[in-house]
Amino acid sequence: MRVQKPRVKHENDYSYTNKFTKKQLRFSPREDEVVATFQPQASTESVRGLMKDTAMSVSQGMDAGRGFAVLKVPRTRDRGTAERSLESRPEVANVLPVLVDDEGLTRYFLPDELTVQFREGVSKDRIEQLLDERKTPIVAEQRTPGYYTLAVPEERGLFETLRELSALEEVAFAEPSEAGFNDALYLPDDPNFPVLWGLHNTGQAVNGTTGSVDSDTDAVEAWDITRGHPDVVISVIDTGMDLDHPDLVGNLLARGSEDWDFADAADPSPDDTDGHGTHVSGTAAAVDNGTGVIGMAPGCRLMPLRINLTAGMNQNRADAINYVAAQAVANPSRRYVINCSWKMSGDHAGVHNAIINAVSRNVVVVFAAGNANQDIESPPFYPAYYPEVLSVAATNQQDVRASFSNYGARVDVSAPGVNIYSSYPDNSYAYLDGTSMASPHVAGLAALILSRNRTLTTAQVRSIIESTCDNIDAKNPGFVGKLGKGRINAYRAVHATPLPPVGFTLLRRFPFPQANSGSSSALAYARRILIAGSIVPRSALLFLTQQPFSERIYFLNPTTGAVMGSIDPVDNDTIGGMEWDGSRIRVANVTTGAGFINSIHPGTGAQVGSIPAPVGRGEGMAWDGTHLYYSTINRIHILNPTTGAVVGSFPAPGGTCRALAAGLGYLFCGNPLTGVISVVELSTRLVRDTFVAPGGGGAERVDGLAFNPVTRELFIANQGENTLYVGRVTL
Repeated sequence: MRVQKPRVKHENDYSYTNKFTKKQLRFSPREDEVVATFQPQASTESVRGLMKDTAMSVSQGMDAGRGFAVLKVPRTRDRGTAERSLESRPEVANVLPVLVDDEGLTRYFLPDELTVQFREGVSKDRIEQLLDERKTPIVAEQRTPGYYTLAVPEERGLFETLRELSALEEVAFAEPSEAGFNDALYLPDDPNFPVLWGLHNTGQAVNGTTGSVDSDTDAVEAWDITRGHPDVVISVIDTGMDLDHPDLVGNLLARGSEDWDFADAADPSPDDTDGHGTHVSGTAAAVDNGTGVIGMAPGCRLMPLRINLTAGMNQNRADAINYVAAQAVANPSRRYVINCSWKMSGDHAGVHNAIINAVSRNVVVVFAAGNANQDIESPPFYPAYYPEVLSVAATNQQDVRASFSNYGARVDVSAPGVNIYSSYPDNSYAYLDGTSMASPHVAGLAALILSRNRTLTTAQVRSIIESTCDNIDAKNPGFVGKLGKGRINAYRAVHATPLPPVGFTLLRRFPFPQANSGSSSALAYARRILIAGSIVPRSALLFLTQQPFSERIYFLNPTTGAVMGSIDPVDNDTIGGMEWDGSRIRVANVTTGAGFINSIHPGTGAQVGSIPAPVGRGEGMAWDGTHLYYSTINRIHILNPTTGAVVGSFPAPGGTCRALAAGLGYLFCGNPLTGVISVVELSTRLVRDTFVAPGGGGAERVDGLAFNPVTRELFIANQGENTLYVGRVTL
């Protein structure tokens, strides 16, 4: 049975000190609106009857389940008379005028509730003792540790209770229990990649509007570098998500038994009945699946957390942000980005504290700047005003500020927010406008940056996003310096993202099965190969080191180095490069027979095919599943594996390369003289990092390389020591 709410005292002093910001806050009452709370027995029908009898109507919104509404005072009555009329009804618990703060913002405080955040380390027993002493009942223990929604004690006032609790040493801050109404920041409007102009703008007409070429985020170019990593999670704190949408379900993070619905205590599933959250989620990270739309970060995961943006409590929004911060601590191998496409009525210590908590846990927090066509500094537009968040304005298809978009010096960046096509409930799609639609473009970009380097700090991610924007001041002469650093450019941002150092950990070593005579060696890794005499394919390390006219390719156990078999590569006696392409062994000769890449049967050693190769000693070869990479010592050539046609080339890192291996989007290039292994990113052909191969007393050499992408083990042949080294690479 739900407990009756006590009658609280009327007050004239609407003030308290915000302990979080150390600001003295004073409020003045509005005469045309009040907030009323209802007793537990009140039904929707009885509330409607009450409004009819009192000639009052819902102005901002009502939450019958939570038991409150904001009501419009009739013009024919003064506020005091309206309040007394309401309080005479048995359904009504308490009434408080809607208040205006000293920043000119309208606030919707519940008259008989407040929220308190106790300091870290204060025990639950101590908290309950403090509240019992002050006869202050607990309405709800929020999901953030030490955060409570409390009832105002009977015959006490809201603000005097705030002042009393704020004075306690154990309290971090106390503030009114505040509702937000219609806070989703979009403007409702009564195989689709071509309409996703925000990702790729060719000047095409979208929803009846023609764009300007390249007034977009250059996402397509960024995807050549990364499309996102599943260990980077975008938490969309919004109205939920259509959890079965074909363009979203593939990227949905597994929820398990976790409660992701912060608006409904009885239901842990964040199902979207509004559409706003589903649309935002699609812009951030819709799946690349050949259907519907694609998101900015299609390889990242989505974690939708549902809040009430129609008539919801700010403390629940703070809980959702704090939940992500806790997840970041509990899952250190993941990185998290929060997207919030919503506003608040004013400064809220609970939400601000949660944002600071998340950022301190290295979570990137992105907020929409708002749709009021105003400077977000006058009056402050929260939470976009907070310095810890990335505040996002909206642009249209010509890189011009959207007519509705907020602006100002506190805006950090801009992004597309007009005619944005994205996922919508019931497996559908829709166009929406708003800074709500701009914000997830930026959240998706932050996720792409973290996918490229998960060691970056939040400050570094922000710096990369802001420093790589395209300047759009010329197209917005009236808003110079008020649209942040410009419109985001995903390609420039991802390209500018530094990669973390490549790590190498030595695991084991074993001797060559055959001593080297002073010439070339070669390695290759085969995940599945049928060795002569065996009936079941297995993994093997292919090894060769030159002996005059007695070449043999050995099949070694990758773990122990034990010989499992060998073949004679017939008529190929000066092999310097070798690779396994999934069906045949590819070999290249350095002298006799040079200028060709020959295919060798793994069971017989017979040559079964050949393609031309660039002129020069074939001293290294690798295959990435699409192309062959072929080293002629000072240059690396990219070849068509079927015809041998050269489709590209680049200088060998450090000037010399005699060993190659490929995998996971990288090419490992070995210099036998220095022992340096260069790690080249294939998408950019740039050296990401270098490290020195193992060896003792200046004997570090790299004469052959092979890579197992599953275990990330790199095999290194050192013919000076006749030793094979095996180590794990951290990319």
